[in-house]
Amino acid sequence: MTDELVPEDLKKQYSKEEILEIEKEHLAPAVAHYYEDPVLFVDGEGATLKDSSGNHYIDLFAGICTTITGYNHPKYVATIKWQAERLVYTSSMYATIPYAVLVKRLAKIAPVGLTQSFIVSSGSEANEAALFMARKYTSNPYIVACSRAYHGRTTLARELSGAGWRTVPESHPPGVRFTPYGYCFRCHFGKEYPDCDFECARYLREVIRTQTNNAIAAFISEPIQGVGGIIQPPSEYFRIVHEIVKEYGGLYISDEVQTGFGRTGEKWWGIQHAGVDPDIITLAKGFGSGIPIAGFITSPEIARDFTITDAFATFGGNPLSSAAAVAVIEIIEESNYLEKAAKLGNEFKKKLKTLEEDHKLVGEVRGQGMMLGVELIRDEVTKDPASEEMVQVMELTKKRGLLVGKGGLDGNVIRIQPPLELTSEQIDKSCTILDEVFSEIEKKM
Repeated sequence: MTDELVPEDLKKQYSKEEILEIEKEHLAPAVAHYYEDPVLFVDGEGATLKDSSGNHYIDLFAGICTTITGYNHPKYVATIKWQAERLVYTSSMYATIPYAVLVKRLAKIAPVGLTQSFIVSSGSEANEAALFMARKYTSNPYIVACSRAYHGRTTLARELSGAGWRTVPESHPPGVRFTPYGYCFRCHFGKEYPDCDFECARYLREVIRTQTNNAIAAFISEPIQGVGGIIQPPSEYFRIVHEIVKEYGGLYISDEVQTGFGRTGEKWWGIQHAGVDPDIITLAKGFGSGIPIAGFITSPEIARDFTITDAFATFGGNPLSSAAAVAVIEIIEESNYLEKAAKLGNEFKKKLKTLEEDHKLVGEVRGQGMMLGVELIRDEVTKDPASEEMVQVMELTKKRGLLVGKGGLDGNVIRIQPPLELTSEQIDKSCTILDEVFSEIEKKM
C-alpha cells in the first residue's frame, strides 16, 4: 500500500487557521478545544506531541488519559497496519480471531473469577451495559453512585455522574442514589483522617436503608476519580463500602475506565490496591490506547443471563480495535509498565510534593502511579478553589511546551495522567515548568 492511494485532502498541509475555520463552519459547538489559541497537532512520539509549527510538547494528559502506550509505539502501529490489511470490520455476529484472542487475554489479567467479557466502543457504553446486567441479575432497580463521580455521557451514565457539568434541566432517574466519596481534603462531614471512623463510607448504609427497598442492584465507583479531580480515598473506604454492598445484596462495579491497565502502578486494576474483589470491572481509554474500544469483564454467573436480547454493539469487538487492544496488553507486559508506573509515579509525586511545600497555590498533591492530581487553592485556611488560576496554569504551561489536564468540580485540579512512555527527564522538565508557572501566578495573587 502506498501514499498515492491516500485521499489528497488528508495529505494536504493545512494551516492551523484553515483547520479552525473549517471546524467553526461545520462542527457542532459541543466540540471545543483547550487554550485561547488552540493547538493543531500533527505528529507524536512516546510522551511527546508535535504541532503544525514544529513545536514539541510533553503530554502529561495522554489525550484524556488514553494513549497509555504513547504515540507511534512501533508494536502498536505495526499491529494496526497488519490487521487493517486483512480485516478491519465485521460484526460480532461472526467469529473472528482478534476478538477471541482479546477476551482470552483479558481473562488472564482480570481479578480471579472474572472471565466473561462484553466489548463495546466507549466507557459510557461499557458502564451502561454493566449496570443493565446488574439490574437484571439482581432483579433490583437501585444503583448507588458517588458524589463528584463521572461515568460517561450516555443517558444512565450521565445521570450517575455528579461531576458538576450539567447544563440543562434534568432529574436523576428513580433508581439512582448517591453516597459520599472519600474526599479527605474536603471532607463531607468536616472530619480529619484518620480520626474520622470513615463516616463517608459508612453513610452508604444510611442511603440504602432510607432510600431503597433495603437492597441494591449495584454500587459503582472509580478507584480514583478522574474528572472529579484525581480524588483517592484511603483503601479502608473501599473495603467498608464493599462490605455494605454485599450486606444488601448488591454487585460491586469498579469503573476502571481511567485507572485500568496499570496506570496506578504494580497492579492491572486500581481497585486491587484496596484489596477489594469487584464483581464487574468496566474498561476503556487506555484499553485501546487511542483506538475506540471499551467493555466490561465479570464472572460467568453474573453474565449468564446477559444475552443478545439485552445488548448488542455494532462495532463491539471489531477486528481492528481488538487487535489494537491485544497489542496494548502485550506492550504493557513486555515494557514492564506496571512496575514503571509505580516507580516513575513515586518519583513524580515526590517532586510535586516539593512544589506543594514551596507554593501557596498548591493545596494538595494526591493520587497513585501515573494518575496524579494537584489541587490549586487561593487560601490554605478556607481552601477556596483557584479556578481562574487553573486556567492560567493551562495557558502558561502550554507556552512552555507542557500539556496538562484540568478536573475537579470547580475546575481547579491539574490532572496528570501521561503515557507510560514518559521518562524521568520529562518528569524533571515538567516539574521545572510547573515551578516557574506557579511562581509567576503567585506574584499576581
